[in-house]
Amino acid sequence: MRTLTRRARRLGVAAAGLAAACALTVPAVAAHAATGSYTPNPHQWYFSQWHVQQQVWPVSQGAGVTVGVVDSGVQPIPDLQGVLKPGADMLGSGNGEHDYAADGGHGTGIAELIAGQGVGTGLGGGGPVGIAPQARILPVHAIDPGSSASVANGIKYAASHGAKVINLSLGDASTTATSCEPVEQAAVSYALARDVVVVASSGNTKSNGTTPQEPATCAGVLAVGGVEQDGSLWQGSTQGSYVSVAAPGDHMYDESSNGQQYTLTTSGTSDSSALVSGAAALIRSKYPSMPWYTVDQRLIGTAIATGSVPNNGTGYGIIDIAKAIDPAQYPVKSSSPNPPYIRYQNWLKANGKSGAPGGQAAPSGGAGASKGGGSGVVWIILGVVVAVIVIIVVVLVIVLSARSRNRRGPRNPGGGGYPPGPYGPPPGQYQPPGPQYPQGPYQAPPRHPQQGQYPPPRQ
Repeated sequence: MRTLTRRARRLGVAAAGLAAACALTVPAVAAHAATGSYTPNPHQWYFSQWHVQQQVWPVSQGAGVTVGVVDSGVQPIPDLQGVLKPGADMLGSGNGEHDYAADGGHGTGIAELIAGQGVGTGLGGGGPVGIAPQARILPVHAIDPGSSASVANGIKYAASHGAKVINLSLGDASTTATSCEPVEQAAVSYALARDVVVVASSGNTKSNGTTPQEPATCAGVLAVGGVEQDGSLWQGSTQGSYVSVAAPGDHMYDESSNGQQYTLTTSGTSDSSALVSGAAALIRSKYPSMPWYTVDQRLIGTAIATGSVPNNGTGYGIIDIAKAIDPAQYPVKSSSPNPPYIRYQNWLKANGKSGAPGGQAAPSGGAGASKGGGSGVVWIILGVVVAVIVIIVVVLVIVLSARSRNRRGPRNPGGGGYPPGPYGPPPGQYQPPGPQYPQGPYQAPPRHPQQGQYPPPRQ
């Protein structure tokens, strides 16, 4: 059965809700000049842990990136004013701007975690602010219990309508950690071929038990687990070898679809997935030409390990956005682990497909590229250039040697000097012109390529 990977108990701004807010120990977040008008609510505890205002937002706030939220639909509440782009309803004729979730607004809450504007009046401050507040949301209603076709269609719609990141905070029980329904895998492949980062929640044990969950198990998907404020694994996070990273997933602050109710007890890997999608939007905004698999690799390679890695709960660790967005200070080698890419490349091979995923040059090392292809071409070209230079040098030596002999003339066999007779023309006689070079422009031989002359192969 198709489920949403989030559970929530909606609290109004009543005494019970305020008591719950006071019971939480949440560090306050100070405003930063570089963040403009965005001020996260004090209950959004992960902002301070990630140093978002101090280190992330001065670099990127997600501008220019559209995130496809394939979910229960997204309600156009005040906190999402100016954020929503016209989407679609895979089960009807709407534009995706209606949230059909029974819990009060699943897709709406996901959209807020990604690109909320914080303009409402919430618990102890404004409404939720998204991790990438200048990103835009493409809402796609695609939840059809018991069916994967609508989700697959939603993925394809988002990929073909400008989404550079697709968030899938939903799922269905999968047979194994490597299985995925063909219709969903085909849709994911469609998105990856268009250079889209696809992020999905690992699942909630409260709703789907301990079984793996698709589309998180689909090849090429960045699967996300959930953690608590102290970095420990959220007890409801579904574990499996398909999990690559983790992000906050408990005591999350969000708003219901009517824009009037707030809660601090929302939990689930849906929220974790949304935050990772927001982080991907921040990276793609700063580095628009970075291919999807490199975005994945940076999020994985800069994650904060929790115990041995990889593990079935948090994968390679909890994402660290400040590091992921700064390749200069925190480089990630092309040989670093990239399980989504490796699994997708294996799927391509198993299905007789070829070519670098995403229409980009294949990465090297651990990212799964074949070795020697690009460098072989370079060596062939250099060999041809060297051969041409050698031929030209030999020809020049022969020509110069011949000309030198002609200038000296034949030696006198009877003596050691020049032939008898006057040397040069008779006095007063016009001297004929000397030897002429062939007509046409002089062509210099090609220069030998110097080290560093050509740019290194694309990663």
